[in-house]
Amino acid sequence: MSDSCKIKFTSWNCRGLNKLTKVKQVMSRIKSLKSKVVFLQETHLLSEDVSKIARRWQGQVLSAPYTTHARGVMILIHKSVPLRVQNVVKDSAGRYIMVQGRLLSETITLINVYGPNEDDPKFYDSLFLTASNLPGQYIIAGDFNCTLDSSRDRSTGLDDTHNKSRKTLHHFMKELNLLDIWRHGKP
Repeated sequence: MSDSCKIKFTSWNCRGLNKLTKVKQVMSRIKSLKSKVVFLQETHLLSEDVSKIARRWQGQVLSAPYTTHARGVMILIHKSVPLRVQNVVKDSAGRYIMVQGRLLSETITLINVYGPNEDDPKFYDSLFLTASNLPGQYIIAGDFNCTLDSSRDRSTGLDDTHNKSRKTLHHFMKELNLLDIWRHGKP
């Protein structure tokens, strides 16, 4: 980016925000972290329940809800972040949301993902083909329910699940020039 801008990002699978006590706990923790862009997965909120979060967040709340028992993703963008949202793509199954906009002089797309529990490479094909139609830099976060490198990402070093999804993720990471920033910073 031509101008400098420090923004703290947080990704959190909150496993349901149906109860007010849980909403308060999660929002309190986010505030204590001083996060400015937050990716929440498994919100378990309906469209009409998003106001529970919006009342407690100073900024934009963008959501792809599903049901009160499953899925749902949300991106919170603090009012101090000068992101002008231009386009929002929501998955009707509550598995992802893509928020495209201008941050300073750059076009960026924020993508929050809650991947399927089963090995479903077609989900990732669809996700990345949709994302590749949006110009700019990508910031992707979430719970993919799939490890990229089982020897590093699992305590046992073994993971025989999601092999097709893992292969698809690696393919698109290469094609779209994506980097696992966590792994890059902690080799």
